[in-house]
Amino acid sequence: MRTARGGVAGVQDLSTLAYVGGTLVAAAPAGCVAVDLPPDRRALPPDEAARIARFLRPQDRHEREAAHGLLRHLLGGHLGRDPETIVLARDGNGRPFLPDRPALDLNLSHGGGWVAVGLSAGGRIGVDVEGSVRPVDWDGIAPVFLHPAELDAYRGLPAGARARQALELWSVKEAFLKATGEGLIAEPRSVRPIADGSAWRLARAGLSLRAGSRLLSDGARLAWAVEGEREVAVVVAV
Repeated sequence: MRTARGGVAGVQDLSTLAYVGGTLVAAAPAGCVAVDLPPDRRALPPDEAARIARFLRPQDRHEREAAHGLLRHLLGGHLGRDPETIVLARDGNGRPFLPDRPALDLNLSHGGGWVAVGLSAGGRIGVDVEGSVRPVDWDGIAPVFLHPAELDAYRGLPAGARARQALELWSVKEAFLKATGEGLIAEPRSVRPIADGSAWRLARAGLSLRAGSRLLSDGARLAWAVEGEREVAVVVAV
């Protein structure tokens, strides 16, 4: 099992991974979480179960349950607790946190059959995973989320490259805005990450953030944003 900078593991193995610099991003197919984790490792408190039950689409409910199950699995391994005993709260923007471990930042995402969780003991973290199953009219929605300079560059790309670029920018911006705590209340066009090699950088909300992304096996996109320069262990369960 490789764990640093992009390894592969089973879902059960994820709770035993060592954090690199205190920061871990883990992703898994939602179906793998449901199959690989026993019910007690996926237990949800009544309030979270009720929140999930309000989702209309069965796939959304399934993915959200899997995301919270994976989060509790990772926290249980990290904290040495039974996952069902872990109490999560939400801040004013709906961002989850541990009341008894406020220095441990956490974030989660789900979409396109995937779930992702981020944990950081050294500053803020945001994660986003975007599926590639549903067709998206990127040319139509690009003006909604791209900065004007990004939009000009996007329109100059060959048709085949536009979707890949748009999906990466969408997921990276989501990760940045989840790290700052703004989420979807922010205007995505106001966010202009600066490319730095294979990474992206953004100074916003008093934070200096760095993001990365990874193409998953079925064309989905995983992105993460962290505070500072800490190394991130990125692991995808199969």
